[in-house]
Amino acid sequence: MKSTLCIFFAVIFVALCFVGCSNIPKEPATTDTMKISYVDPYGETAAPPVNVDNSGETTFPVKYIETVNDVEVVLSSYYVYGNSVAAITDVKITDDGFSNSASGYADVRVDAIGSRKDGVKIGYTAYDKDGNIVRNSYLLAKLDGIKKGETCEDRRFDFPREAVKIVFYDYVDKD
Repeated sequence: MKSTLCIFFAVIFVALCFVGCSNIPKEPATTDTMKISYVDPYGETAAPPVNVDNSGETTFPVKYIETVNDVEVVLSSYYVYGNSVAAITDVKITDDGFSNSASGYADVRVDAIGSRKDGVKIGYTAYDKDGNIVRNSYLLAKLDGIKKGETCEDRRFDFPREAVKIVFYDYVDKD
C-alpha cells in the first residue's frame, strides 16, 4: 500500500512538472492590424495612343504602368507551433515583377523553443477584395543556431498580387 501511494505521488509530481514547464503564455494572444503599401510594377497596361494609325501590321508593345497596392496585415501578439512560441515583429512587402506573386518578408522573434527544434511554422491566409481566399500557406522560421529571444530575419512568404488582406495564425500540421 505504501509503495503504491509513493508511485502514485511520483507520477502526479512528474505530470505537474511537465504542466509547469509549458512555453505557451497564459494570457491570450491579441491582434493588431497594419496597412502596408507596395509598388506593383505591372499594375495596369497602357493603351496605345488613339491618334496612331493601326491599319498596318505594326504592333505596339505593351506598356505597363506601376500602381501602388495596399495590403491589410493582421498579426497576433504571438504564435504557437509544437510548443514553440514566436512573434512577428516586422513585415515588409515587395514585388520584383518577375514571379506571379508579390513577396512578403517577416522578422520572427523566437520567444520559446519547444519540441520541434527544426523550425516554427506560422500560417497565413490571403484574401482578395471580395473576401475570397487566394492563398492559404505558412511561413517557416528555421531555428538552426537560433536561441530564445533571437530573431529570424526576412522569412519569406508570397501571395497573389490581387490580395488585399493577409491574416497570420497558429499553424497546425495536417496529419
